[in-house]
Amino acid sequence: MLQQLSLLDGPVEPIGGDAQGIRIRASRRARRLTLKVVPPYQIELVVPHGTPPRDVEAFVSESRDWIQRTRRELDRRYPTTMKRLPERIELVAIGATYDVVTRVRPSAEARLTTSPGQLLLTVADERDSAGFECLRQWLLAQGRAILRPWLLNEAAAMGVEPERVQIRTQRTRWGSCSERGVVSLNAASLLLAAPVARYLLIHELCHLVHLNHSARYWRLVGRYDPDYRDHDKNLSESWSQIPVWALPR
Repeated sequence: MLQQLSLLDGPVEPIGGDAQGIRIRASRRARRLTLKVVPPYQIELVVPHGTPPRDVEAFVSESRDWIQRTRRELDRRYPTTMKRLPERIELVAIGATYDVVTRVRPSAEARLTTSPGQLLLTVADERDSAGFECLRQWLLAQGRAILRPWLLNEAAAMGVEPERVQIRTQRTRWGSCSERGVVSLNAASLLLAAPVARYLLIHELCHLVHLNHSARYWRLVGRYDPDYRDHDKNLSESWSQIPVWALPR
């Protein structure tokens, strides 16, 4: 049996049966039950607000073949090591590497202590999500310290100026630019190669001039990154490089 769905939009974790390990998200905007893969390797079931649990169970049962086939493909594409606490973190975009030392102390509160080139992570259990959250918050802090000034330097060179810069961790977007000129970047882009991370900055900054993907927009992107086609393809394929600790839960 699935647990009772929340009355509010948001994630609800399933228990048991065919839904084992599937993230369930109740949504007021959804019009039908939908199964999808949320990058990089999480299967998500979107449930319209107010859907009876028996209907959810029936849908999951009917989708058993798709779920099993998708799980096999995800297991093949993403090794188990990507889903564990890391032993090393490389911020490829800036050429920085950190050794991660995990210390297990039962009943201890998860915490992270930093020193040059090393992260000391204390957890009660290596499978505890609190350890992943410590690392995610650290990555978020690195993103704010590094990506914002990097973006502003690129913006100055291009002669544009964002209204505001936001750094977040996201599951489905590398970045965005709003009509108000607010540029958002995914802190996980620090895990990408420097030319690809720079392309992301240029991509969003060009939206300050053209808030679309018109031919004029791509000509502007090409002015600042002649290899943007290769970098765009690489960026689209890079979700497979993002470990679970770097993603919001």
